[in-house]
Amino acid sequence: MSGVRAALLAAALVLALPACSLRASSPGAPPAEIVAAPGATFTVVLDANHATGFAWELAKPLDTDVLTHVGTSYEQGTGAALGAGGREVWTFAAVAPGWAKIELAYRRPWEDMAPARLAVYSVDVE
Repeated sequence: MSGVRAALLAAALVLALPACSLRASSPGAPPAEIVAAPGATFTVVLDANHATGFAWELAKPLDTDVLTHVGTSYEQGTGAALGAGGREVWTFAAVAPGWAKIELAYRRPWEDMAPARLAVYSVDVE
């Protein structure tokens, strides 16, 4: 399946569902694109390991005229070994038509260092 065709299929699936889930884009990749209808919620799923002190946080404030952050949870597999990684699930709500960017940084909040990873999403609310 070509990249353009796959992107169109992914966009169509996002539009067809009242809520969707999306994994983080790989490092150096262009921002993942999300299309949502006003009033819809969607989730972004990011690999994380809270046992190391790292966690995802908003790197920049959201444009709350377009979307809002509903909540975040951390999930670990059932029976996961002590110190095993998991994933953070970030839920957002599309508020009104417009464009916004979600920028998340994976870092230890007490360290004054650049983030270990970044995840960037481009959100069109239509």
